[in-house]
Amino acid sequence: MTLRSAIFVACISLFASVATQTSSFAQSGCSPLNIDIPVRSTLASAGFFANLRKSSNSISYLMDQLITESESRASNLVQHESECKRSCTNSVIAVVFSSVPNVTLPDYDESSTCQRLYEGTQKSPITYNDRSFDSQEDAEEWYDDLTQGDGTDGEDLYAKCPGKCSPSYSSVSYKHGGKFIVSTSIICGHARDKDDNQYRLSAALRWICL
Repeated sequence: MTLRSAIFVACISLFASVATQTSSFAQSGCSPLNIDIPVRSTLASAGFFANLRKSSNSISYLMDQLITESESRASNLVQHESECKRSCTNSVIAVVFSSVPNVTLPDYDESSTCQRLYEGTQKSPITYNDRSFDSQEDAEEWYDDLTQGDGTDGEDLYAKCPGKCSPSYSSVSYKHGGKFIVSTSIICGHARDKDDNQYRLSAALRWICL
């Protein structure tokens, strides 16, 4: 995955609380703090060759599209920053990104373990908060390590979400003081159906108060 000027972090219930409020946000020019402004969601293929070729249905291609759209929307929202500062003297636009398996298996040998972890992490997600990086490349490397079970955080995640259980990533990121700041939470769920081999990707923007 490539994360350009900000790191995209997943939020499982990305659109749950904003479906009926988006029009009022557009009229005011500035959403309330910590309320997501949807950009777009889509299905993307996790297939190896599709991503190698960067096909139009691949995660790599569609993630780039979502990032580009998010950056464009963020640039427009910056024009309304003064309105946001009426309620917060130090606000920034964060990028929200979600990646969730589209279909999970109905029954398999580790199903009971994954169900237990799913119920537990829904109530108390696995979190890696306020990770700070000097560059986009450092942030991307950390995120890749996390999702692949490498590095301190990645090893910790794979120990907490082991075997066939599939993580769904929830993250929020922004740039402040020359640093890339990332907070990620994960729900450990049921095994992904690799015959479907798709992920639901979603992007949104959020004003946050520092």
